[in-house]
Amino acid sequence: MNLANQKFGLQEKLVELLNVKETPSDSILVPNDEPQSAEKLRIQIKDDIKNAILELKQMHLDKKLILALEKRLHKGADFIRYQKQFRSLGLFVSNNTLEVIYLPVMIEHKVIVDHSFEIRDILLSVNRTFHYDVLLLNKKKTRFFNGFGQNLQELDSSDIPSGVDEYFNKEKSSGGDTSKKDLIATQHYIKALDYFLRVHTSPSIPLILIGDVKLLSYFKKYTRKPVKVLGEIQGSFHRENLLEIKQIIQPSLKDFQEKWENQLIESMKDEINHLRYVSGIQEVWEAAAMNEARILILEKGYKQEGYSTQNGLFFVFDQKYAPQGQYREDAVDDIIEMVLGQGGESYFVAPGKLKAFDRIFLNTRY
Repeated sequence: MNLANQKFGLQEKLVELLNVKETPSDSILVPNDEPQSAEKLRIQIKDDIKNAILELKQMHLDKKLILALEKRLHKGADFIRYQKQFRSLGLFVSNNTLEVIYLPVMIEHKVIVDHSFEIRDILLSVNRTFHYDVLLLNKKKTRFFNGFGQNLQELDSSDIPSGVDEYFNKEKSSGGDTSKKDLIATQHYIKALDYFLRVHTSPSIPLILIGDVKLLSYFKKYTRKPVKVLGEIQGSFHRENLLEIKQIIQPSLKDFQEKWENQLIESMKDEINHLRYVSGIQEVWEAAAMNEARILILEKGYKQEGYSTQNGLFFVFDQKYAPQGQYREDAVDDIIEMVLGQGGESYFVAPGKLKAFDRIFLNTRY
């Protein structure tokens, strides 16, 4: 089990499930806040499946359909790897969909049978969490982690390049001049890391490097230098457990996040110069409703109630301007959902950083 930020990552998978409209759609959401023992989780999932089946029967659906969904629910439960690292999990089952998703955020325990999956709150919670990757370079063993706020998850995969020593031993066994083999081995190691990062990480997720000074120097010299690298922590930590790695990162995490936010704001300048942006919630709403959204940047904690009107194309603050409009308790969340749903990106920065843009900025496609 891992939460690897591969090309089709967690947020993209949630968006895919958000767009599934199929009746019935079963959503079983289970928090893992203790974390619970594996046996306790198994019992909880079994009980939740029983409740989901009861709800299906109360909908007076075709008996063959109910039986098919029951089998798929149990099949999904069999897929679950009951480990302690994840904070929550979701089991999503319909006639054409079966997904088990491990979540880095805490969610409310729910069993929902509806016309769509219970995804929106999970998607918004995941989107609000600072995502980052951690790459630990070492002579003995390379390690890779996904970070979600304070939560850190280690990726256990054979795709991760081994340590430098393995590359050195391969070079050493080939014979010839040994004086240059250390450098050649290191170059091969960095090349393998570079390939791994391009395949297994998203260009939109920042990277933190951990390693001794020499390896970090080689990485910066021989890799393609991903612009998303936020910073580095010097030291050899290949023997430390996950909790110890988290403690090593924590003192620098706030600074890394601040640097990432500043990079986002700096990236706005070119879009502003080319007039590929809108700001303020009313203009941002309209652009998102017209499927023009590319990258949304907004301040943390920003909320705004109001009304959507004219088939959802416009947003107003006062109902007198939209007597037939739909009330929106938090139009900001609705905008985020629209942006993510059309394949855009959404990021948060600290309060006050977007004061000149009325707290919300949207890079548009046109």
